Amino acid sequence: MDRSAPAERPAVVVVGGGIAALELVLALHDLAPGLVRTTMIAPEPEFTLRPLNVARPFARGHADRLDLAAFMDEHGGRFRRTAVTGVDAERRTVRCSTGPDEPYDVLVVAVGAEARPAFGHSLTFGSDFLAIGGLLADLEEGYSQSVAFVVPDGSTWPLPLYELALMTAQDVWGMDADDVELHLVTPERVPLEIFGEEAGAAVADLLRAAGITLHAGVRADVARNNHVDLGNGQDLHVERIVALPLLDGPRIAGLPSDAQGFLPVDRFGSVAGVDGVWAAGDATTHPVKQGGLACQQADAVATCIASHAGGHVSPLPYVPELRGRLLTGHGDRFLRRGPGESGRSEADDRPLWWPPSKVSGHYLSPYLEARGLVHLPVHADRRVEGVDVQLRLG
Repeated sequence: MDRSAPAERPAVVVVGGGIAALELVLALHDLAPGLVRTTMIAPEPEFTLRPLNVARPFARGHADRLDLAAFMDEHGGRFRRTAVTGVDAERRTVRCSTGPDEPYDVLVVAVGAEARPAFGHSLTFGSDFLAIGGLLADLEEGYSQSVAFVVPDGSTWPLPLYELALMTAQDVWGMDADDVELHLVTPERVPLEIFGEEAGAAVADLLRAAGITLHAGVRADVARNNHVDLGNGQDLHVERIVALPLLDGPRIAGLPSDAQGFLPVDRFGSVAGVDGVWAAGDATTHPVKQGGLACQQADAVATCIASHAGGHVSPLPYVPELRGRLLTGHGDRFLRRGPGESGRSEADDRPLWWPPSKVSGHYLSPYLEARGLVHLPVHADRRVEGVDVQLRLG
């Protein structure tokens, strides 16, 4: 974009309707008010806040949804419901499955990643919620008496499975099902290793107190029903198995990607070797796929676009600050690591950011909280002390 060009506002096309896309639209609305024309393209008409879905089996069907057309209209933009089939970077157009190509001056890819089952003989967290709800009912009623929660090798954000295991334990023990066996199997050396040794020890204590047997440092395989191969000839026999999915990149035709299909970006979110194209969120090569980090990536992209469009902001690089709210069913744990090598690390049972949502976005969290879409009361257990967390990102 050329600041000396005619006054017509540049067209910003955002592909995707998830967390990173919403954060980007909100950021542009604030940083470049009236300076750009924003269009969102997504195949689904609504945004569903999936990070809260860990609680859905316990919430009996509640859902947090946002109408994307209304959202874009509220922020002076346009919504187009269709799927993107490719990008013509030379002509600066987006190819769509229905209707004409969509022209752009600036393109932001925020389509997320594609989840696939890690194993052929397990329930997949994130796609089999009805089945997981049925599993909980079976545990409560005594039809099933053993479950293994498995983090597959290659998963970069295992926190949701820890939540499901802890909340399942809380639910089951509350029903006096004392004969149930719960296991958590992970390739990490310590639980939630991404947050460091101290946090790992604290989470291990939580698992122990919940009656969950931890199998750490295990690259498990599930090659047959009811069996988790722990390696070295060890085999865990259980009645039910729940595993996290693995993620593949979107592999968008016309744009570069790595071997797994993810878009290579620099620290500002610019896609390597393609002029006028940025990306944010799980679709990028950033290793940790997490909603709060996706929002931070979107914010960095927004500063670049707003700066070029004439906004009073300088481009700011993506400097990750990891935040995680661990739901346990009886006391939440807030984990945070500040940006940079020397950033402060902390954990507490009290909120370390506000609003204390599961997705920590500078713009998105207050927006959703103000509309009552993601209100999640804080459940504190003062018997458990906070711990410091050690973490290095990027």
